[in-house]
Amino acid sequence: MHSVSSNQIRTTSEPVVIQGLSYSYRGLEVFKDFSLKADSKTVVLRGASGCGKTTLLKLLSGNLEPDHVDVMPPATGSCLVLQEDSLFPWLTGIENISKLTRFAPQQFQNHPMYDLIASFVTRKACRMSYGQRRMVELFRAIIYRPRFLYLDEPFNFLDEGNMGLVLPFLTGETMSETTLVLSNHHRDDGGMIKSANIFKFDGKFPVSALERVN
Repeated sequence: MHSVSSNQIRTTSEPVVIQGLSYSYRGLEVFKDFSLKADSKTVVLRGASGCGKTTLLKLLSGNLEPDHVDVMPPATGSCLVLQEDSLFPWLTGIENISKLTRFAPQQFQNHPMYDLIASFVTRKACRMSYGQRRMVELFRAIIYRPRFLYLDEPFNFLDEGNMGLVLPFLTGETMSETTLVLSNHHRDDGGMIKSANIFKFDGKFPVSALERVN
């Protein structure tokens, strides 16, 4: 999870609005005068690997600094969960949750999603399956209740059943004050989130706009 301040960038009210974003990496123009305007608080970014989805999430969360931007959501209060496992393997699931959120176990064990992880959350992360670790990471982000939650391929390692169990917690009432932006490259995750705006990368650089597909 990551949150930083961004005092020099004008902020927008929810949903996500981006204007005039430019960013280059090692001589490649990834985004050039890029704009995006959503009318939902849930946004799905769709496209093949390497098309710029993760880079955009890192820019939005403050993990990367844009070369230029006119309007973008504030990085302060944001949370980014990358597709790479970020749990400390030598800590239990509970310890991993508490370490980053600074919540004591009694503060989150009554959360309704806790039942989904209760059978394995006391194990060390190195003794969990990839799917179990991903469930712990998503639970940690959900109870943190950030203003902006950015999820990079969040359903990797989850089967359809567990994905269906997690989605209501990502989009439910307890997350009503959170803007959710998630990426995916192969599954119709957005189809399970009926209110989502879905935007598609075409794989060409620089990216100036995305196709709205719903």
